[in-house]
Amino acid sequence: MVNAKTAILMLVFLAALILFIAATPWGGEENGSYSFEPREGARTPESGIGEIGVEIFTIYLFPFEVLSLVLLAALIGAIYVARKELPR
Repeated sequence: MVNAKTAILMLVFLAALILFIAATPWGGEENGSYSFEPREGARTPESGIGEIGVEIFTIYLFPFEVLSLVLLAALIGAIYVARKELPR
């Protein structure tokens, strides 16, 4: 069971996280909207890194998140397999 100090600490971190998320300017109209278009007079990139990023986080968002969970499970499994048993 979780003791009271740990629960309070978790609630404080959760409250701080919610506060920071609420205070983040996400690019609303008052701050100017974000755009992937280059500014006037700026050199356009020759690589397609920006286009790949846009596709990963729009079209392929769900497979990207599933892959991240699979890799996390593989990492946890590798740690479990590699850990040493302590002598009793």
